[in-house]
Amino acid sequence: MLQSFKILRGKSRKKDTDFRESIPEASNEKIIQILKKRSYYIPEAAELAIQEAIKRGIIHSEQDLFAAEYKEEELSFTWFPRIHDLFTRAKVRKSIARSLVIAGVIPLVYGMLEMNRGVRWEGSLILVFGLLWMFLAAQLNKHYHKHFVWGLLCCDVIGAAYVFLRIFRHAEKLFLDLFIAGAIFVLITYGLFYLVLMRRSNK
Repeated sequence: MLQSFKILRGKSRKKDTDFRESIPEASNEKIIQILKKRSYYIPEAAELAIQEAIKRGIIHSEQDLFAAEYKEEELSFTWFPRIHDLFTRAKVRKSIARSLVIAGVIPLVYGMLEMNRGVRWEGSLILVFGLLWMFLAAQLNKHYHKHFVWGLLCCDVIGAAYVFLRIFRHAEKLFLDLFIAGAIFVLITYGLFYLVLMRRSNK
């Protein structure tokens, strides 16, 4: 398992803080893993791993990287990719949380519209639901806590049950309504479960 010195190509402010200390202390197995995925690392980290491998006698020169055993491995597709770098993990968490905050605007506005239509009891409940959703998502954006995630998952289930019940109660069940509602709830549920699994992958 690659640790926090796994610096992949992309935007990372920590690229000079971890790998220069971690790679020289890494085991031979981890150095070999880096060599097999060297094109996915920033050039400085990949070069340091190559020099460390030569120093330890894992390879004799960079020409050895053309051997079959060091052929670069393709990153396998997964629905829930593991993120070991804490800085990147925090960025992903905040990005998902901000999207969830924006999603909370939907029940907030809908609740206000229902209240204006005279459906005050149901509209006020939807309004409170939207405020609760946005509060939990905003707290999740500040820092991770399982209570925030599970609270949002519970709200997600309640919201999905309400929306689909409203759709099926109408005589005309429009396919587009079902599709849009289903897509929104699938994306929200995926993001929340990803946060749970991403947190557990570090334990």
